Amino acid sequence: MLETNPKIMWPIAGKNLVNLSNSILKEMGSLPYSSTLVELDKIFSQKNFKNIVLILYDGMGSCILDRFLPKTSFLQKNKICDISSIFPATTTAATTSILTGLEPSEHGWLGWDMYFKDDDETVSIFKNTLKDSVSPAKQLTKNRPEMHYENILDKINLQTPNDAYWAWPFDEKYPCCTLEEIESRICDLCHIPNKKFIYAYYHNPDKLMHENGLNSPIVKEEMLNINFMTEKLYKSIPQNSLLIIVADHGHIACQYKTLSDYPPLYDMLARTTAIETRACAIKLKNNVDKKAFEHLFLQEFKNDFKLFSKNEVIQYNLFGKHIKNDIVTDNFADYIAVSIGHTCLRYDEKGNIFKTAHAGISVDEMLVPLIIAEK
Repeated sequence: MLETNPKIMWPIAGKNLVNLSNSILKEMGSLPYSSTLVELDKIFSQKNFKNIVLILYDGMGSCILDRFLPKTSFLQKNKICDISSIFPATTTAATTSILTGLEPSEHGWLGWDMYFKDDDETVSIFKNTLKDSVSPAKQLTKNRPEMHYENILDKINLQTPNDAYWAWPFDEKYPCCTLEEIESRICDLCHIPNKKFIYAYYHNPDKLMHENGLNSPIVKEEMLNINFMTEKLYKSIPQNSLLIIVADHGHIACQYKTLSDYPPLYDMLARTTAIETRACAIKLKNNVDKKAFEHLFLQEFKNDFKLFSKNEVIQYNLFGKHIKNDIVTDNFADYIAVSIGHTCLRYDEKGNIFKTAHAGISVDEMLVPLIIAEK
């Protein structure tokens, strides 16, 4: 049975993933975009590390760490505090924030599905397919000039005397898909002369939790393996190295409601929903009375979602203070419905159903651990 009324929170100003990224930029000799993370700055001030390694374990929020690992485990013992993800707390937005030092409204990668007005398509932007489909989008998202961003690794390599390297599946020359491959790549890189930053990404436990749920023995086994491999890596890297472990978001057990099951509401929509099922962008037909929509939506979902108008999304800086371009505001649509409980909102029956989800504002989705192991 799902817990009722999970505690909710928004990103913590000055203590979130964007601040972490900007601390790394500053330490590596590049100008940060915004405020840095005090907890990490303090560690950087005490020693000039030759190797700074950031490992992101997808979905390993603080609640997941506490659920599966004892306090005596390597990861738990080296956790210095909790910080927050960004909004929406989802891989597309959060990993891009880490890789840019920018908020989602600044880099533009808002969520799993985004609407592009020029092609009149809603696209799963990491896959470059139409939403809930295997059909290819008309354009590759990364090739759209409006979606371009400078990542912090390129910035470090181009603007400083220091180096930056990848240890992740998308490196064309050295793809790292398994924990063993990631560990091997990091160890090799740490023995290269010069001060360097290494960014590593691993897709679990996120994928396993989506498929198997929060009580799965498979997820527990993977978390134990992640802990073991991280400790093994720590013992293998040379002195004067700093290992930073973080997550992009946590997870919450979920249930689904489908808009097509509510014909009066469904008939008001101009197109499919976008961004995320727990941070759901809703566009109305031109002739729809917004007050009537709000009344109907809250009548059905007031215990599940907080409804923000486009103007409120901008006024409250939900996705960040600075808006990159019209693609961002196009995706604010007319409303953003933000989950405050366990419910995910599908447009119709074609949408995926997972056992766990994220992108809402529950504490379990928003809080991530800051784990630091120094040598």
